[in-house]
Amino acid sequence: MNSSRSTDFKVGIFVTMALLVGSALIFALGNRSAMFAPRVSYRVSFSDVSGLRPGSPVRLSGIEVGTVSAIEFASDGRCSVTIGVRRDAAHLVTAPRDAATGAGGTVASLGSKGLLGDALVDLTPGTGTPLAADTEIPVRQSAGFAGALASAGALLDEAQPAVENVRAFTAALADAQFRQDLHAISHNLAEITRLVSEGDGTVPRLLRDPELAEQVENTLGAVQVATHELAQTARNVRAITAEIEDGEGSAHQIIYGPDGARLVRNLADTAGEAATVIRDVRTGDGNAHELLYGDSAGDLISNLTALSGDARAVMADVRAGRGTLGGLLVDPSIYEDIKRITGNLERNDILRALVRYSIRQDEAAPPAPRPSAGAPRGGSSTPAP
Repeated sequence: MNSSRSTDFKVGIFVTMALLVGSALIFALGNRSAMFAPRVSYRVSFSDVSGLRPGSPVRLSGIEVGTVSAIEFASDGRCSVTIGVRRDAAHLVTAPRDAATGAGGTVASLGSKGLLGDALVDLTPGTGTPLAADTEIPVRQSAGFAGALASAGALLDEAQPAVENVRAFTAALADAQFRQDLHAISHNLAEITRLVSEGDGTVPRLLRDPELAEQVENTLGAVQVATHELAQTARNVRAITAEIEDGEGSAHQIIYGPDGARLVRNLADTAGEAATVIRDVRTGDGNAHELLYGDSAGDLISNLTALSGDARAVMADVRAGRGTLGGLLVDPSIYEDIKRITGNLERNDILRALVRYSIRQDEAAPPAPRPSAGAPRGGSSTPAP
């Protein structure tokens, strides 16, 4: 009996020591020093909890603050997950400030430990009133690793046309003619670049000559000024047009008033009369028609030509000093003789008395008879009784 009790006592001590050492190893390796800390329970509802099980960690902003306590089906077929959050972190689990949108509060979602790790519950810290215990936390549905793979597959499907385009482009590069054309284009571009950098044309001068660049800039400035002035002119024309349309001046009356209609009618009548006169001159037998289209038109032109020739000859003689008028205009001695004669006449008393007597006789004589209105030209007329 003593040996049996001694053996049981030794086994108990060994088991106790093993449990203590195992617990220490678990706390040290798993960082579970807060395993027995007080917790606050919350509920989260997910449509799919693949990979999540009781004991899965609960993280808040990436820090582990609790574990999953239980997973069970709700009445609507969703999965109700009960989580426990340490009391020292429970104040960061808050209710939403806006009940309609859920903004400002804590939101739960499914996450994973790396690409192939177990599922866990991720919480976002909120600001405001702490959420009461056993209250449901709103959920932001996450696709998880399977969703990420599905999204990657969708991206690969969308990238397939781009891959096909790249394949088609590389196939075109395999064509000898395409490679030759591409080589020719590259050569031409290199030649154009060399000509631009080393040549003497307009483009190289524009790149290297600051004076030419300044001239081009001045030209562009002048074009800009001209465009501005043209725009200003257009604005002035619009203003004038608006003033004519809405104002009360002569232009508005002519265009929009009754005076304009009368003016147009008068112009039309005048144009009609002018057309009638021109038609009568062209087709009639009056003096104007005869003067323009008849045989006497040639004689008139000939006479005018001869008259202008005679006038030109007379003016030439006068300018040369020939004849009485020419001598009077050109020879100053004739002017002096006439001046001397008129001066002597003014000083001759007898001649002045004779002139006065002639003037008085003309004033005392009866007026000469005037020809009557019906008398023929050049004929005599009988004085009125």
